[in-house]
Amino acid sequence: MVSLSRFAALASSALAVAVSCQAVLGIEDKELDPNLGSGGTGGAPDAQSGPTGADPVPPGRPPGDPVPGGGATRWFAARTIFIGTHDPETRKADKTAWRRIGHDIDGECTTLEISKSNSSATCKQPSAASVDSLEDGDDCRDNAAGRLVAVGTQVVSINFEPELHAGLLTAETPTYILRLDDLSGDADDPYVRGALYVSVPRNPAFEKAPSWDGADQFTIDQASTDAPAGADAGDGGTADAGPKDGGGDAAPPSPLVDKPLFVFDKGYLSKNVWVSGDLGKSPEKVPLFVFDRLTVVDTLTTTLAVQLTAKHDQVVSSQLSAAVATSEIEKYFRPIALELVGCVPALGGLLMDSYVLPARDLGAGPTMITPGKPCDAQSFAFAFEWKPVKPPVSVLPGPTKPPKC
Repeated sequence: MVSLSRFAALASSALAVAVSCQAVLGIEDKELDPNLGSGGTGGAPDAQSGPTGADPVPPGRPPGDPVPGGGATRWFAARTIFIGTHDPETRKADKTAWRRIGHDIDGECTTLEISKSNSSATCKQPSAASVDSLEDGDDCRDNAAGRLVAVGTQVVSINFEPELHAGLLTAETPTYILRLDDLSGDADDPYVRGALYVSVPRNPAFEKAPSWDGADQFTIDQASTDAPAGADAGDGGTADAGPKDGGGDAAPPSPLVDKPLFVFDKGYLSKNVWVSGDLGKSPEKVPLFVFDRLTVVDTLTTTLAVQLTAKHDQVVSSQLSAAVATSEIEKYFRPIALELVGCVPALGGLLMDSYVLPARDLGAGPTMITPGKPCDAQSFAFAFEWKPVKPPVSVLPGPTKPPKC
């Protein structure tokens, strides 16, 4: 499952190798299908001109009252997630791909020259930062975590992103499931509610791999629903909600399908681009899947943009951006860094204090801008290839794994 924390920690570990520290454990190059993931994320037949899901600034909310209108519901699953070392369009390895992923969160085009002179109006470089730590990607995109991943894979050659893509393709790795409600059929709609779930990984021993043709039906991880404490995953048809391959009598859908934990209730549609909320003004809880454990991170802002076709039945392109405050980085990244270096505290501290924390590039205030103060938040971004899927009916507990350290 995609996880900024795991990606950044992997990159951090790679850098530690370069300075004679311990290598990342358990990362191996694998033989991959050379045809894996052929084709790009865009180019749908009825893609419209105008704003896209990959623009550095998503289109703004259209006029009108943001109230429900009784529109259609669409479901999509992330077949591919791009983290910064493979180009979302060509799908080829490219260590500069991070530059084309993300949004301009702070509204400043921070050039390399601005970073070198530490003269950004957003915030000042934190202690131990590299001279280029504040530099934006293309078109002013903020994506410090993507840079960390790209730098780490340049230091040590690892096949992490292709392996992630391979796991997502076969559904043996959990993925994101996106639900869009109240789609009116118009190109502009001031109210389109969205929700994000995490899937339960497929067991290849008795489940077929997805075909990604619109007929797949994923199982939702109960941890990504607003289930009451101590809820039994077997209640309400969750444990046996019907065969995935058709045939037989299906049990009724689990009521938890309609109780997502991660909700975008300020979503809207502008020229067929769905946006989860106003850029830089939408704090959210984001699910990350780390070491077989679902982790919920509070972000200062999260914006997911999804360019739909005119019929709203396919996705053309999509990107997500977010900012995470230092307190959340410390809470979730430091334990992960410690696991990655075999539970050696000195090495875990080195990864965090010499690599992850110095990459902070945003302020932690309401506007992400704190002039003259050290940066106290970090940007990250993903690009997605979403594919239509059948509405889920099953909700089950996902895999769990106790912390190593």
